[in-house]
Amino acid sequence: MLKIERSALVKHSALDMFQLVNDVASYPKFLKWCRSSRVLEQSEGEMKAELEIAWKVLHKIFSTQNTLIAGKSIQLELLDGPFESMHGEWHFKHLRDDACKIIMEIDFEFKSSVSNFVFSAIFSQICGSLMESFIKRADEIYGTG
Repeated sequence: MLKIERSALVKHSALDMFQLVNDVASYPKFLKWCRSSRVLEQSEGEMKAELEIAWKVLHKIFSTQNTLIAGKSIQLELLDGPFESMHGEWHFKHLRDDACKIIMEIDFEFKSSVSNFVFSAIFSQICGSLMESFIKRADEIYGTG
């Protein structure tokens, strides 16, 4: 199983960053590898979402059950897709009204050893670029402070 961890201090509020990461429907607008995304179901505190990834030789669709604590955290659990297991967490720690610390952790393993060999490096690159992509998007939407 591979694990990706990233953290960053940003000049945006924890709530703003939470809302940006939680806006699954907007992912194709700024994540170059996201061909499509959609919210399957949503209620207070929960969301089921589906992502279609198309980057290099990787083309996969998967869905997750997301548990949401507004302005604080998002937890992702695999519902369906090419993974044997996948779990993710985003934490948004309030520092000031205009600053927060973001912590992202994603661990995954593909169902087959061939897929693990072929796709793990690419999916690791995608996961590794998430933090930078969301910070850039936040700067575009909310300004650079």
